[in-house]
Amino acid sequence: MIRLGLYGAGNRTRALLNSLIQDQFYCVESVYDLNLKASESLSETFGGKICRTPEELVENPEVDAFMISLSPFDHAEALRKVIPAGKPVFVEKPVSFSTREVRELAELADKYHTPVQVGFMRRYLPESIAMLDFIKQNEPGKLICIDCNWFHHGDTEMNYNLYHQPDNFRLKVSQIPFHCCHLLDIMLLVGGNVKEVSSRVLKIFDRPYPSPDDLISNIEFENGANGRFHYSSMVYYTEFTYRFHFENYSIKMNCGQNNLEIYHRPRFRTSQVGADPEHAKDFGKFNSSYESFCLPQIINFNTALPQANENIMFNFVRMVRDGIPPESDLHVAARVQALAEAIELSGKEKRTVIPAEL
Repeated sequence: MIRLGLYGAGNRTRALLNSLIQDQFYCVESVYDLNLKASESLSETFGGKICRTPEELVENPEVDAFMISLSPFDHAEALRKVIPAGKPVFVEKPVSFSTREVRELAELADKYHTPVQVGFMRRYLPESIAMLDFIKQNEPGKLICIDCNWFHHGDTEMNYNLYHQPDNFRLKVSQIPFHCCHLLDIMLLVGGNVKEVSSRVLKIFDRPYPSPDDLISNIEFENGANGRFHYSSMVYYTEFTYRFHFENYSIKMNCGQNNLEIYHRPRFRTSQVGADPEHAKDFGKFNSSYESFCLPQIINFNTALPQANENIMFNFVRMVRDGIPPESDLHVAARVQALAEAIELSGKEKRTVIPAEL
């Protein structure tokens, strides 16, 4: 059984622990949180020794692996303390709001041979796993375009925190590196490295919310594909959607609706134009065969978040127990942060930005 050292005792830590706690893959050995009451409450539920300092947590020889889940402003410093111990680490996203700092942490982990898994949750959703598996098993051909939307009504988060948690970090950071990093991680998983980014950002309403009111970013991938990222906090519905267009098929992924839609390009000349195209006099009949072969394959999934938490923790168990490298390490986190930073910097400075140069 893996003995965990918990650096942070908040709700996210509890959710991850609960996902596989009955399977006895792991137990809590020790816990540290700046908020002593949070440590005591978690220890009452999951057990574990309460540590008074980060050093006490890190230096405990009984700990096999660490989990870090704090305010995102504190993740980097926690990693600097934990990585030199050389034990596997899970850290929540985002690692840092500085691309340079994430790259430094990745180099530190390499130096100490410390495997670090970063919690980009959306890659662990059932629909994301199914989409990536489909691409691996079905030749996509050339990637043409990736189109992603992240829409939410920012007023709800702003209003709640203003009334109940006016010091909450969510009132101090933009959603693009904080929450949208999940979506950007999926973009990079499918699209590969980004060549350059050009954004237009709107901030036209006077409200204490640091995220843009609206931002559209045009992205050029190194493989030549187009990319488009659209964020809006001034939309009166919620949408987290992906559109992937390949030479051989298109895929729609609707996170929150828990489904995939796969549209195939007709493979053969006969299916493209029909068996007797010369006698199909009108446009609709001429293309009826083409359209029939494009009808979508739709795959539906059950509630996604609990399964994503299980997938995250099972991958963490495999990393610690079996030595399997993490799917999303600090080098992945650096690329994601570089894209998020380039998107916002381009909009702010009204120029094209190259993520690799940040």
